[in-house]
Amino acid sequence: MINIQEIKSASHTLFVTDNSSFANTSALYSYALTLHKKVSIHTTEKIEQKLSFLPWFDKSRMKAPSSAEFIVEVESNTVALYEFFKQESIKINKKMATALYAGLIQEYDAFQSKECNGTIFAIASELVTLGAEYKECSRYMVNSLSLASFRLKSLLYKSMQLKDEAKVALLFISDEDLKASGAEIVDAYKTMKEVLKMVNVEEVRLLKKDENNKILKIIKDN
Repeated sequence: MINIQEIKSASHTLFVTDNSSFANTSALYSYALTLHKKVSIHTTEKIEQKLSFLPWFDKSRMKAPSSAEFIVEVESNTVALYEFFKQESIKINKKMATALYAGLIQEYDAFQSKECNGTIFAIASELVTLGAEYKECSRYMVNSLSLASFRLKSLLYKSMQLKDEAKVALLFISDEDLKASGAEIVDAYKTMKEVLKMVNVEEVRLLKKDENNKILKIIKDN
């Protein structure tokens, strides 16, 4: 997964990440610092505000430094990263535990996804024992809602249509909706997940209403 020897030998390591893998990047960055190595974080997209509580959020940059000797494309599989740390006998400190716990919340939909099992809960429990700021993770990643996201949600619910005996929900969004609310497309995806929890709804479609109702995303209750 990660070439530890490369990180140890390189004078400058660059972690490349996005929203889905930023929590894991935070854990890796914390580990690299214990090696007293120069490391940088390059984000390929704007990182969501809900992740701003994570260690090293302020170290991320959208412009990649040219001096990096070794580049790591960080993956979003938090369990694999946790198991990697264990296999390499790498001590998971408080910052790493918090980042990994946040990764589990993100990957397993606050432990509510169907893929979440006993192994995931066991890992989460161990991370809490290791000092993970689990309450902080929940506050920022589960219980917080930006005003922009709330504005967009109201627009999406207002435009919602139910088809096929309410089994299919259609949500409509435009560039103007995003601009007016100040939200981002990922906020629309969150609303889609909420709608999927409605009684009878088995599928949610997000349509671009200013592009002839082009389908942007579909999620199903599998």
